Amino acid sequence: MPSAPRLTLCMIVRNERAHLPACLGSVRGLADEIVVVAPGSTDGTPDLARAAGARVLVPPWPHDFSAARNAGLELATGRWILVLDADETLPAESRDALRAIVAGPADHARALVQRNLLPESAGHISVSIVRLFPRHPRVRFERPIHEQVNTALEREGIRIVDTDLPFLHTGYATAAAMPAKTLRNRALIEAALAREPDADPNLWFFHAASFFDSGEHLRAAELYDECARRSAGRRRRLEVAARIKQAESLWLAGRPAEAEACLPTGAESPHPLVCELRAALADAAGRRDEAKGWRERLLSCPDIAHLPPVALGAMKLRALNALAEDWAARGRKDRAVKVLRLGLAAAQGRIDAAAAAIGQAYAAA
Repeated sequence: MPSAPRLTLCMIVRNERAHLPACLGSVRGLADEIVVVAPGSTDGTPDLARAAGARVLVPPWPHDFSAARNAGLELATGRWILVLDADETLPAESRDALRAIVAGPADHARALVQRNLLPESAGHISVSIVRLFPRHPRVRFERPIHEQVNTALEREGIRIVDTDLPFLHTGYATAAAMPAKTLRNRALIEAALAREPDADPNLWFFHAASFFDSGEHLRAAELYDECARRSAGRRRRLEVAARIKQAESLWLAGRPAEAEACLPTGAESPHPLVCELRAALADAAGRRDEAKGWRERLLSCPDIAHLPPVALGAMKLRALNALAEDWAARGRKDRAVKVLRLGLAAAQGRIDAAAAAIGQAYAAA
C-alpha cells in the first residue's frame, strides 16, 4: 500500500490563471499533493490546476473564506498542510527549510512571514501567519474573512512555532485593486459581527482597518478603540496593536493630544509606528531633540513581522529625510548630505531600507 503524502498544498483560487503557474512552480519538489478549491472561476484556472496534477473542487462561492478553505482540507490526505494563495510564492530558501521541517514529526504548526509587496516598489509589509500545520480532523479555518486556524490549533493543544521563513504575496502590489478589496472585506466583516459581535476581537481590528484604508480615520479610531476594549485582559498583543492604530488614526484626523494619550509607554524596544508617531508629535510640539531621538530609534528597528504590520522600509526613508532636514537646520550640512545619500541608496535599492543595519549606517554617516 502506498504511503500517505507527506505534504498537501491547499489553495483557494478564483480566476487566477495568470498567477497560478508561478505559485505551483515555487512548491515543486515540496508538495506531494495539491488540492485546489476554485469557486466561481471562469478563466480556465481549474483546468490549469488539473493539468498540474491537482485535485480540483469547483463549488459555488460560499461568501466565506473559511468555508472554502475547509472544503479543501476535507480532500487533503497529507500529514502536513501548507496553505498558499495563487498570488503567493515560496522563495527557494523557504522551500528548502520547509522540506526539512516536514521530514520530521507533524506535531507543531509553523507561522511563516508573509511579505506583502507594495505598489510602485514601495517595499513590503511583513505579517506573521500560520500557513503550515499538521492535518487534523478538528483543525479547521475560522472567520469568514481574514481566516485563521490558530484558535483550532490551540483547542487541540498543537503548539504554534514562529519562524522567519518568508513567502511573497503580490496581491496588494497593484494599487487599483485595493478599494474593491477593502469594500468586499468590510461587507464580510460587518455580516460576521452582526451574527456574533463578541466572537473574535480580531474582527473589530480588521473592521477598523477597512475604514483606515479608505481614509475614514475618525471612524477607524472608534473601531480600534472597540477592539482594544474587547481585547483587554484576553489578548494583550492585540490590545496594544489596536491602541497604536487608534493613535495613528487620531493623529491623521488632526487630534494630536488624543493620539498621544493612546500610545503605549515604557517599552524598551518600541514598535516602529510608535517611534514614528512620537517623533511627529514631538515635532508638532517643537521638541526637536525628542523628535530626532525617536527617528534614530526607528532606524534600528528590525525587519520582522510587527503587530500592527508596517511598511518599515518606507518609514525609515521618511525618517532619514526628516533627520537630514534636522541636521541641516542645526548647521550640520555635511552630516545632512551624508544622511541624504544614505536615504538615496536605500530608495534606489542599493541597500535594504527596512534592515536594522540602516541604523548602524546612519550612525556612521
